[in-house]
Amino acid sequence: MSKLSSDVVGHSFVIDSFKLHCLIIASVTITSKFFSNVFYTNLRYAKVSGLPLAELNQLKLQFLLLNDFCLVISSAEIQHYAK
Repeated sequence: MSKLSSDVVGHSFVIDSFKLHCLIIASVTITSKFFSNVFYTNLRYAKVSGLPLAELNQLKLQFLLLNDFCLVISSAEIQHYAK
């Protein structure tokens, strides 16, 4: 996502504590649904996170768009960032 962010917005972005909270909630929600057949509803994640449901839905969509709806990371990319 770090490499995609500058391509999409034209510059790098700064993550403060609130943005980090939103990023983590969106990624946990998406990851849970990606890896499991049994998961909580978006409403449940919104209540736990303290975010309004509409905002969580928007964050999830933005997260997926930034990642081109590709949620699998290749081993080559992992090795690249491990260096």
